[in-house]
Amino acid sequence: MTQKKGYELLKEKVPEFRIPWKSAAIFIIWFLLFMLCMVFFWWFDSLVWYGALISQLVVALVCCVFAYGHMKNAKKYREKYGELAYRYFFFHFIMPIFATWFACIFHPLLVGGEALLPFWLAIVIGVFLIIFRPLTTLHIRKSGFDTVGHGLGIYTVYPEEGTGVSSEIYSYIRHPMYLGSFCATLAFAFFKNNILSLLTALIFLIPVLVAGWLEDKELTKRFGDEHKKYIKNTGALFPCKNIWKFLKLLFFFKRADK
Repeated sequence: MTQKKGYELLKEKVPEFRIPWKSAAIFIIWFLLFMLCMVFFWWFDSLVWYGALISQLVVALVCCVFAYGHMKNAKKYREKYGELAYRYFFFHFIMPIFATWFACIFHPLLVGGEALLPFWLAIVIGVFLIIFRPLTTLHIRKSGFDTVGHGLGIYTVYPEEGTGVSSEIYSYIRHPMYLGSFCATLAFAFFKNNILSLLTALIFLIPVLVAGWLEDKELTKRFGDEHKKYIKNTGALFPCKNIWKFLKLLFFFKRADK
């Protein structure tokens, strides 16, 4: 029997996604959580000139707390809820993680200030950085990484259903999805073109690095020495060696062995 992937796997683990109106309701609830974070940013940022830094830090830390909780409680949910473990896991952890995560990504777009660079230069840098997001997404899919099974934490709850991915872009960096997210945040900051927006974007590194660390810790428990060796040979967000080969793969889709 072929193992389900993508949206079909999500429908299997979260029954609500099998019904269109419930799927729409889930998205609306997620969007409301996201907008709640954005309204908090808009309100708090106006209180003091450095408000954006504090509000970004607050939401980033909330994201870290949920990320830690989702790794810490995966086994407990499996034992408590059995086949429905991921259903509860999704609503209790995955939805708030993604709401706060994407809010932190878009927050720099709300932050104003005095221009830091010439307009044309800021736009060029921003466009260059935003390109990383679709590029990393393409390479992630090409590697065989299931953006639902892996990306939404299904294999965290059911590790026996997932396999490790270490080919293609993953042979250079362990968390290309997080790299794409961080580059998108930086791009938005350059589009706003002010120092406060850039500092706000840099704070997003906190949940990015925490999520990467938690993921590596969980995968080390799952795969043992094999993953420890993999960590030594790769970078978290950017390659620790073979940088030119990584860039060739990223931009020109030329494999390392060519």
